[in-house]
Amino acid sequence: MKNIPDSVSDFELIRNRNLAYIDKTRFIKEYEDLDTYVALLLRPRRFGKTMFTEILSYYYDKASQPVADKLFKGTWIADHPTELKNSYHVLKFDFSGIRTLDSVTDAINSFMEQIVAGIADFYTAYPELIIPELQSADIQDPVNAVVTFYDDRNVFNSPAKIVTHFLTKFISKKNLLKLMIIIDEYDNFTNDILSRDLKMFADISRKDGEIGAFYNVLRNFNQRKVVQRIFITGVLPITMDTAVSGFVSAKLSDRPELGSLAGFTDDEVITLLRETVDSRKCPFSYEELKNVMKDRYDGYRFAKNCQEPVYNSALCLDFIRTLKNDYANIPVLEISSANDVDYTKLTGYLNLMKREDREALCRSLRKGAPVSCVLPVTIKLASPKAGLSKYQGISLLYHLGFLTLMSPAETECYFGKPMNGTFVKIANEYFKRLFERYSLAEMKIPADSIEGQVQLSEAARTNNLTQIVSLLKSVASSFVQTDIAAEAEYQLALAVYLAMKWNPDNSFILTREYYVRHNGIPVLADGALADSAMNQNSEEASGSAHVMAANTKKGRADLVAENTDPEGPSYVIEFKYKRNSRAARKTKISVRDKLFQEARTQLDFYVTDDHLKEIPHLHKYAVLYVYGEFYLQEITD
Repeated sequence: MKNIPDSVSDFELIRNRNLAYIDKTRFIKEYEDLDTYVALLLRPRRFGKTMFTEILSYYYDKASQPVADKLFKGTWIADHPTELKNSYHVLKFDFSGIRTLDSVTDAINSFMEQIVAGIADFYTAYPELIIPELQSADIQDPVNAVVTFYDDRNVFNSPAKIVTHFLTKFISKKNLLKLMIIIDEYDNFTNDILSRDLKMFADISRKDGEIGAFYNVLRNFNQRKVVQRIFITGVLPITMDTAVSGFVSAKLSDRPELGSLAGFTDDEVITLLRETVDSRKCPFSYEELKNVMKDRYDGYRFAKNCQEPVYNSALCLDFIRTLKNDYANIPVLEISSANDVDYTKLTGYLNLMKREDREALCRSLRKGAPVSCVLPVTIKLASPKAGLSKYQGISLLYHLGFLTLMSPAETECYFGKPMNGTFVKIANEYFKRLFERYSLAEMKIPADSIEGQVQLSEAARTNNLTQIVSLLKSVASSFVQTDIAAEAEYQLALAVYLAMKWNPDNSFILTREYYVRHNGIPVLADGALADSAMNQNSEEASGSAHVMAANTKKGRADLVAENTDPEGPSYVIEFKYKRNSRAARKTKISVRDKLFQEARTQLDFYVTDDHLKEIPHLHKYAVLYVYGEFYLQEITD
């Protein structure tokens, strides 16, 4: 069995140690066939972009020629080499480790240090090209010589001046006709700034700033044919729009044929599992493991017409690494800052949007509804105070990997008919968990008051949901503080849904806002087709409508819990709320009975759904929170 590499981007180490590796070299030919001078690949973090830059560097760099054949042995490109193999002098910049915590000045200084580090690596690979100024230095080590030389801030006081000096000296060398520049994570440090300091971001990424001047130098030398090729990776178009506008000649990100350049496909995940997971020790089949990973980490489309979605590759590797340490158990789904896309960052990015746009977006997402959007969209900050517009915010979350494009087939399945336009959704369970935690925080509910609070064994074996009311009683005073019944009912349903979902012994398939369908078409409580409701839902997703039609609610079950054991009980639950206020006891009883009757009518309608009516042992429950009191009642025929 092969081991999972600790560093997922060190191509030479992975190949020399025969570690797990998914071959992406066929995309080298795809890239060359584009015949582009400046290419930009945008993908979310931890999708394997850096690995692909490593592959390009070893394949194209003349200095790598002695080891290239060994490293690429057995890969697709080894059997289909191109004429450009090992034909460039490659200069690589890695901007992933730039310091950003203190000030713009510190960030720019760190940016210059990374430029100098790239130049030092270049001269280490090509010592015969070291310029006279460095050859005459007392320091014999090329790296230290380069660092010392460019550390003179009286001469080299900006990124543009450093790279201009290097490229000018490169021109002076005879017979050096091909230079390729690879820039990895060109926007990593600006993205970090963006999530916490809009003013600092605006200052550092403006076109006439230090970063913009650096890329302007590269553009000029590219136009003069000093730099033949430039390959750039990043996450967001926002830095490109402010600093690299007009520079890129080919955007690789939205080309369907390059959809799986970064990330894993289903077949690649199975290949990875077969190479790394010992079937003699693991009680789970490769297909079972793939299905768990698919639910958690798959679902990404970077063009609507991509043939298939892809998995977050680094999260897949983390899963397998954890599994190999304890074959007896499926790894727990972890949401942590180690994965670079944590709750804190999600909150920071959402807060860049206007409040009403953010609330409309989250309202649609938590219902599982597609969100209408416009892509590509220019993400520019008019001013730090203005923040991002609705579509800019959606585009931001899409490029960061919190949301993903829906295929035409997916939108047609949801709406019951073909739909024009572009729609996004939450990609997978990993990011659903992040948005759920965000929703809890917005409602002032501590996550630990929900997680693990419901014991599901009794509910899964026998028809007993008393733990649900116990849970709600313990947390209701913390979050149900609204006069709006629909919002309170949502909060109650979310609390139960998450308590069940986050239970490690969960044996239910859970669905909130379950749309009732007849013959595959969503319908309202009166039996009418839900076209109008769906259209209104789409408008709500784009932020232009905030209230659904009254009878649309009746077409959506609050919570469905389908038992994975066909012999065990399943549930459809309706939640009702009436705020706590002064009223006579007779009135309270009358309101309670009325709400129970409304719940009964809705539940009887829900179970006419195509799928629900086929579920054996399906139980209907109403949960009421009326005038500060909880009631749980099964609705029987």
